Amino acid sequence: ASGAATLDVACHAESELDAIAALANACQSRRTTAQRLLHALDSRRRLRRRRWLRAVLLDIADGTCSVLQHGYLVRVERPHGLPKAVRQKRAASSVGVCYRDAEYGEQLIVELDGRIYHDSSTSRDADFERDLDAAVDGRSTVRLSYGQVFDRPCQTAGKIAQVLQR
Repeated sequence: ASGAATLDVACHAESELDAIAALANACQSRRTTAQRLLHALDSRRRLRRRRWLRAVLLDIADGTCSVLQHGYLVRVERPHGLPKAVRQKRAASSVGVCYRDAEYGEQLIVELDGRIYHDSSTSRDADFERDLDAAVDGRSTVRLSYGQVFDRPCQTAGKIAQVLQR
């Protein structure tokens, strides 16, 4: 029942951000899993946003924030003519190996951090330590959230462009 209710909330959400939050929060709280939600989705014949909800759930099931990364690419970077970033580049830091979400040469790192996988104080601390390591190397790190990508993509692109021009 929790899966059906979660799908109802997500498919009737006013914005994509609200729909993502409904799905991610249900999985993160362990009320259900992405696999169970996918099964519930497949058992329904008609559902608003079906294809999009499936993509979000597959990304959550894979344990990634790639919905946010994809959103950044198609809502912020491409339509606003920003340079193409190098994605998922392996990097070493003082807290171990990491994969940068988007790198613009040696000057800017964009990390796309939805709350979903960065909620513990330990993981947040590691994120901030990697940002500080990048600053030591002379690079700025910008952390973006779902709201900046999905609700304010034009404003976000303008600010990223200003940082890149600096």
